[in-house]
Amino acid sequence: MSRYLDLRPDNVNSDATISFKAGFPVLSFTIQHQNAILDPRTIRINGDLQVNKGFNGAGVALPVLVADGATAITMDNRLGVFALWDQLVVRHQKSQQIVEHIRHYNKYMSTYLGLSSSMQDKTGHLNQSCLIMPNESSMFQNVVASQAGAAAGGARLNNFSCHLPSGVLASGQSINLMETSFGGLRIEIHLSPDSNCLFSSNGVVDAANAEAHYVLSNLSLSCEVQDIPEDRMAEMASQTSGAMEFNTISSLYTTFNTSNAQIQYDVGLKALQSAFLTFTPSENINTLQANGLATTYPSQLGGAGTLVNMDRVQFLKGGSKYPVDYDITTNITTPLNTDIVGANGGTFSVSDSQLALQFAEAVIPEYMSERTSLGPLTLNRNYDMQNGVGEASYKQQINGGPLFGLGMRYSQFNSGQDFSSEQWGVSFNNSLVTDHPISVFMFFKAKTTLVFSPAGVQVLS
Repeated sequence: MSRYLDLRPDNVNSDATISFKAGFPVLSFTIQHQNAILDPRTIRINGDLQVNKGFNGAGVALPVLVADGATAITMDNRLGVFALWDQLVVRHQKSQQIVEHIRHYNKYMSTYLGLSSSMQDKTGHLNQSCLIMPNESSMFQNVVASQAGAAAGGARLNNFSCHLPSGVLASGQSINLMETSFGGLRIEIHLSPDSNCLFSSNGVVDAANAEAHYVLSNLSLSCEVQDIPEDRMAEMASQTSGAMEFNTISSLYTTFNTSNAQIQYDVGLKALQSAFLTFTPSENINTLQANGLATTYPSQLGGAGTLVNMDRVQFLKGGSKYPVDYDITTNITTPLNTDIVGANGGTFSVSDSQLALQFAEAVIPEYMSERTSLGPLTLNRNYDMQNGVGEASYKQQINGGPLFGLGMRYSQFNSGQDFSSEQWGVSFNNSLVTDHPISVFMFFKAKTTLVFSPAGVQVLS
């Protein structure tokens, strides 16, 4: 017999709210051990989101209003509530050992959602469950802003019930919650700083918006469990050890500030399935002026922020080209494929198709991808990195915003490649000619085995 659990957070403020600004950077839920089987795919985080632009003289929060004008605070429309989740940690309840830890979770989700959801998804179930919107205008009007005249403390409450895409939670494998078996789980969500997930529409942060922040309330975790019948109780209790296999995401962070970027790391993964990278100007991270979660091209220094293009890309293993043994030369050299806004004379200005396919395959293999936002409208280069309003700004791009990255799939039959003794690397020539550090977020999808026993859990990568 199945039943649903509705669990309250382990840690909330005295007024039952939680926010990064109030000093509660971690949201924690515990699914206690019990005589039941958990389907981790049913785990949802539920609650209400409200966005405020500051405080009045009495210390009461002032909501963002639809009439706030060009400097109004907003959020990334592709991410919705996922913009608030900075890290996702799944722990074994009894031993507190980490089962899975995904850092830069909101940056990962920006890529994942862009490649796995269509415009219909954004205006349908993802809109209802995760506060995701098809464009920046609808995000501001329908999620962030409260109606004109809303009083202090009266910010719009937006209901959400979001899933948590991750390896162990989306593996499809049930978890025996009995104390003598695997036991309970603890789900921890590290919240993103306000200045990293909120930003000014035109890049100007005036005094009224300087203390912009979000508040979460009425929080709960829901999931479905199946009670163990009496005649199977002894059998399930005897499952004191076992193993689960799933794909998980590891992440690394670095920067480059050269036209010939060389990135190499000892990732130590024995079954690497794929790797992909996304880029953000370092100056855009953790500031209310810019959207540091956008998946854009690298850019030059300057107010307009002209885009930086990739001329040649190589993926490496132990310093040698692998798995493709040739240079990937891009279409930036194709006649009329200019990246200068307004100067292409009606011709095309899109990302290289081979880079796009490799990027998509690194996140979701083509045979598994039924819906996507990847296309000419999200791969075009007809924008710049200016933080002002206007069609040329990266903040105003349609179909969810820019969606650029580099990626490579290493596995054809889900077996992966061994990078435990050889360095993983990527090299790319680009058009960067200014002193402008670019942040690189690297994500590695690898097969992982989780082994549990009475002594605890062990993760084998």
